[in-house]
Amino acid sequence: MQREQIQKRLGVRIRQLRLKRGWTQDEFADLAGFHRTQVGAFETGRMNITLASLHLVAQTLGVKIIDLFRGVEE
Repeated sequence: MQREQIQKRLGVRIRQLRLKRGWTQDEFADLAGFHRTQVGAFETGRMNITLASLHLVAQTLGVKIIDLFRGVEE
């Protein structure tokens, strides 16, 4: 699987978890300390997310980092 595919699938997973909590991109960005456009870039796979940002995303969503990758490689 290519890097771009992984980024897109990870972004879809982040979006699913965010929507499950009923948060808009703006709300999630405020809670996590990101800019809304950065959240949009994560969710569409346009931005290669860093480990530090992954940790913050997981923490804000109340999941473990490994949970962000569930289904990404399928």
